[in-house]
Amino acid sequence: MTFKTIALATVLFVTAVGAALPAGAQPMGPGWGGGRPDAPWRERFATLDTNHDGVITKAEFVAGAGDVFAAMDADSSGDLTKDEFMAVRMGPQWGGNPDRMAAMQAQKAGRFSAMDTNGDGRASRTEFMAEHEREFAAMDRNGDGRVIPAEFRGRHW
Repeated sequence: MTFKTIALATVLFVTAVGAALPAGAQPMGPGWGGGRPDAPWRERFATLDTNHDGVITKAEFVAGAGDVFAAMDADSSGDLTKDEFMAVRMGPQWGGNPDRMAAMQAQKAGRFSAMDTNGDGRASRTEFMAEHEREFAAMDRNGDGRVIPAEFRGRHW
């Protein structure tokens, strides 16, 4: 696995399953990075927008999710164990608040449980991709098959 693949997977994972607030929530203010040119969401958006046209299509989003799955599947078994899912920490690591980090890991564990729809303790590629298709649909508020920065930011903060 190349560094580029791991770096891409790092950004994509946080984007795909890192929604911290319910759909429609768009908080702003100090710490949210809404107006900062180096805000973490901007980096994630740019990575997913592979053709650099200013929008993320479902095809771009799903392709990124496939790369993330491959990066997380440490034993190349075709499915993820909870340990594989939890072991990978992706995305920009700004800050060092241990309480927040613990809360985010607990939230991540909950996402794994929800993704494991058949309850076998593993997330198949099919289950993983289905979760990402649901995530895209939640971001695409107007249903046009494209996610613009405002939709993306609202879903991920």
